[in-house]
Amino acid sequence: MAVCKFSLPTGEKCPETAVDSDGFCKWHASQPPSGQGLREELKKKIKAGESLAGFNLKGLDMADVYLIRADLRYAVLSHANLVKAHMYGANLEGADLFKSNLEKANLKAANLKNAQLLAANFDGTKLEEALWNKDYVLQNEWEANQAWKKGDRELARKKYKEAEEIYRSIKQCHRQLGHSKDQSPFFYREMVVHRKQMPLFSFLRFSSKAMDITTGYGERPLNVFWTSLAVVFFCAFLYGLFGVLDHGRPVSFWVHDRTLLEAIGNLIYFSSVVFTTIGFGDVVPFGYSKWIMTIEGFSGQILIAFLVVCIYKKLMER
Repeated sequence: MAVCKFSLPTGEKCPETAVDSDGFCKWHASQPPSGQGLREELKKKIKAGESLAGFNLKGLDMADVYLIRADLRYAVLSHANLVKAHMYGANLEGADLFKSNLEKANLKAANLKNAQLLAANFDGTKLEEALWNKDYVLQNEWEANQAWKKGDRELARKKYKEAEEIYRSIKQCHRQLGHSKDQSPFFYREMVVHRKQMPLFSFLRFSSKAMDITTGYGERPLNVFWTSLAVVFFCAFLYGLFGVLDHGRPVSFWVHDRTLLEAIGNLIYFSSVVFTTIGFGDVVPFGYSKWIMTIEGFSGQILIAFLVVCIYKKLMER
């Protein structure tokens, strides 16, 4: 008897016997298997430690099915009914879950790297501790990035839009279940792919990128902290160029009545006071430094507000 000619991208081959004219077993044939007892067959294979990699289960009704820790790499599960399916720890790397119904399914600790999740129903799906690609970049976003590099802007924007839809669905799933920490990276990636759909040199895209760098779209407190430090030191440098008055005595890089280290310390102190809007009044600006102070004070209020919001998001439920 001929052996199924199916093989995974990793080179692993199927040990099952071929049953169709194309040389595939019933699990890897172009048409998904049918008939009674499919659930029990799958369950027995899992308990026996057999792989379900690449199985064609497209469109099957597998509500409440037992697939705990199943090896479902590159399996075809598109349009499948997986409502309340038990898939804890399942390996779904590279699986096709397009338009699958995962309502209230248990996907805790499941491997979802490179899985196709477009239009999947995540209503009430348990996704805690699931494994994702590095930085949570889904397959659709990766494909969009590749298309952009090749100059196919239309395909890239299509894939970015798909990725945005998936990120939003997963984010809403975590929000629905009250998992504020888990939804954060998907909100961030949603904002990134949304920006990438904007016209390349538009003001909106530039503003969005600036928001990403300075605040991480409100999800990265360290971005806000380092941006705040950068503003303080940059403005201190500008004050050193244009000068300020310390109790009536000028302080700048050009005045030599004090050491350079002392001048730098006073400039950083003044910049910090302006940034935090404390305003002691012992050091005051003059000339162009007044405009720098105005801009820094305004920036400081915004960045401090963002820092508070970011920390609140990390420590409290949304």
